[in-house]
Amino acid sequence: MRRLASLLAASGLAACVYDGGDPPPLPPLAEDRSQPVLALFEHALTDYFAGAGARGPTTCASLGPRPLTAEQEQALTTRFVRLAPADRCQAAAGGWRDAITGERAEVVQVYDFACRSETSCTGWVRAPGKPAMRYAMRFADGAWHFDGDPRIIAE
Repeated sequence: MRRLASLLAASGLAACVYDGGDPPPLPPLAEDRSQPVLALFEHALTDYFAGAGARGPTTCASLGPRPLTAEQEQALTTRFVRLAPADRCQAAAGGWRDAITGERAEVVQVYDFACRSETSCTGWVRAPGKPAMRYAMRFADGAWHFDGDPRIIAE
């Protein structure tokens, strides 16, 4: 009986700390002035996943020419549960493949990313099924803002 009483007391205290609902959402990466490249990824991935549907292929994020750091990749995969670690998408003839399943994969790429100042950056995004888009970003009113300029690059 004592064990049951102590278990119920512990459960009651736990309920005070966490009410069982969803945890509060993470703040948007666009509000972090110190991580503009993550803000651009968040912008691009939100758009991509909105159009990919519930059963889209394995999707990874790629930054070039340097890869995302482990911390940056963690920040993205925490926010996008359908985003796989970059090493899961491997280049293959005709596109990308999931290194685990062998099925088709997709990669959302950010490249040629540079900042002229703490509040002004530019970068390119290439997302599956869309032309490459050059973004000019500015930090104002507590968040990064994006102006896209689609370009079709001759091959």
